[in-house]
Amino acid sequence: MPHPWDVGDLEQNWLGYFVPGTNILRNRVGARTDDALQNAENDLVETRLIQLREAPDLVGVRTYDLAYLRCIHRQLFQDVYVWAGEIRTVGIEKGAESFCPPNNISQPMDHVAAKIHRLKQLKAVPLADLARTVAYLYDYVNFAHPFREGNGRTTREFFDLLLSERGAGLDWEKTDLVELHSACHVARSEYDLGGLIAMFAKILDAEPAYDF
Repeated sequence: MPHPWDVGDLEQNWLGYFVPGTNILRNRVGARTDDALQNAENDLVETRLIQLREAPDLVGVRTYDLAYLRCIHRQLFQDVYVWAGEIRTVGIEKGAESFCPPNNISQPMDHVAAKIHRLKQLKAVPLADLARTVAYLYDYVNFAHPFREGNGRTTREFFDLLLSERGAGLDWEKTDLVELHSACHVARSEYDLGGLIAMFAKILDAEPAYDF
């Protein structure tokens, strides 16, 4: 029997993601309000993140493709959403920015994986070019936005894992979601990576989040 968010009808798919009669995403914790869901999500995802930081092999071989991103999402959100790790079946947008249609999500992620492979997991990127390269890749992953919820945290962990391979890290405490979302919006709407490049230049450091 199909999941209610994957019945083949776009309108029914959209409604199927929610607890019937509410605007709360279906969840494993029985949350019926935004606050309850957010609180549970924060606690449960943090626990699974700590687990991942201690054992990065939980998400399998580091292929840095869509399958790998799905494994990260599943690891982080497995206690919150039944559809953790599954590609969304609906179109989504933030403000005036539309993300990749669900049937095309593999295309930007294939491009990302191929470029990461060519750059030897970024080990071949000169330090002076690192912020620009990460910004370029981040823009593509952000556009893919493969999941109904949890894209931001999954994408940030994807890049923490990737950068750890060259002994680098990202100090996310040096930025905030306002700067990140604004830079992502400008990158998409104006084809200008300047904001993302400046942000990554500021937060890149030599303290990897993972040991490899």
